Amino acid sequence: MSTLFSPVNLIALVLFAAALAWRIYQVTRAPTVPNWAVTACVAGFAAAFLLQQTVISDEVDALFGRGAARVANNALLACGICALLIFFLGSALGPRRYRRVTLELVPLAAAIALMVVTMSLTPPELRGLPLGPSTIHDSWVAAFYLGAGLYLIYGLIACTAWIVRYQRVADRNLRIGLRLSAIGMASAAAGSIFRALYIVVAWAFGPVVKVLLLLGVPFVIVGGMLFLTGVTYPGLRARVSALRRRRQHRREHRSLAPLWTVLVRAFPSIVLRTPPRRGDRLSPRGVHRVHYRRVIEIRDGLVQLSPYLDADFGEVVATDPGAAAAALKAALARHAAGEASDGRAKQVLPAGADDLESDVRPLLALSAALANGT
Repeated sequence: MSTLFSPVNLIALVLFAAALAWRIYQVTRAPTVPNWAVTACVAGFAAAFLLQQTVISDEVDALFGRGAARVANNALLACGICALLIFFLGSALGPRRYRRVTLELVPLAAAIALMVVTMSLTPPELRGLPLGPSTIHDSWVAAFYLGAGLYLIYGLIACTAWIVRYQRVADRNLRIGLRLSAIGMASAAAGSIFRALYIVVAWAFGPVVKVLLLLGVPFVIVGGMLFLTGVTYPGLRARVSALRRRRQHRREHRSLAPLWTVLVRAFPSIVLRTPPRRGDRLSPRGVHRVHYRRVIEIRDGLVQLSPYLDADFGEVVATDPGAAAAALKAALARHAAGEASDGRAKQVLPAGADDLESDVRPLLALSAALANGT
C-alpha cells in the first residue's frame, strides 16, 4: 500500500483525477464522439496506472489468474492510445472517419489478441513478471512485451504527429496543452523504443543491455506526466480565468453600488421585475447575472435622466468622471425638484461602447467619482 501513495504516484493520481474529472465534465456538457474518445483515453491510462501498482495487480491476479493484471494493464494502454487516435481521426477526416476508425480497431484487436495468447503460453512461473534479465530470454515473455510495445510505439508516434498538425489551428491555451501532450507522447514513444530495442537485442542476439531498459523508464514516466499536464492545462486555465472573472464581477458589482443607489432612488422603475434568483450572489453563474443586472439597471436610469443632462455628457464621463458626477448630481436635483427638461434622450455613455463589458469601465469611473464626492 505504501508504494501506491509514494510522492511520484500521488502526483500521478492527482493529475489523473484532475484530467478525468475535467473530461467527464466536458462530456456532460457536450456528449460528442471526440469528447467521449478523449475521456476514454484518460480513463484507460488511469486504469492502466492503477493496475501497475502491486497492491492492485496482486488482487487482480488472485482473482483471474497470474498474468491477468499485466495483460489488462497493457491492453488498457493500447485502448487509451487507440481512443486518442479515434479523437484525431473523428476531428479531421469528416465523413470518411468511420471507415478509418474501423481500420484502426484491427491492429488494436490484433495486439490485444497477441497479448492474451502469449501470456497464456508463458510458463506459469514467469507469468506476470516484469521485463528484466531473468525473463527476457523466454520467447513468450519477449513476444508479449514486444507485441504490446510495438503497438504503443505506433500509436504514440501517430498521436504525436496528429497533435503537431492540429495545434496549428488551435487557440493559444489549447496550443500550449497540445504541445505539452505532444512532447509527453514523443517522450513515451522514445521510452517504448528503448524497451523494444532491449527486447530485440537480448532475444535475438543474447546480450542483455540493461541501459536500454533503464533509459526507457524515465522517458515513459516523464512522458506520462507531460501528457496528463497537457490534457489538464486548457481546463485548468479556463477554470482560473473563470474564477478571475467572477472575482472581477463581484468587485465591479460593489463598486457600482453608489451610482446604482442614486439612480434607483430617482427612478425605482428601473429595477428589473424578475427578482434575483436565490443564491445568485454565491453561484458562479449567479455572480455574472447579478453583475449584468446592475449594469443594465444603471444604463436604464441614465437614459431616463438624460433629458436633464447636457448633450456631451457621454464624452464628459470618458474624459472627466468628476465633472460628470457633478453634472449627474445637478440633473438628479433638477429631476427631484420637478423642473422641466428638454425632453430629448441623450448619449449617456462614450461613443464606441457597443457591448455591456465596454459600458462598465466608464460607469465604474462615474460611480467612484460619485462616491468620492468629486
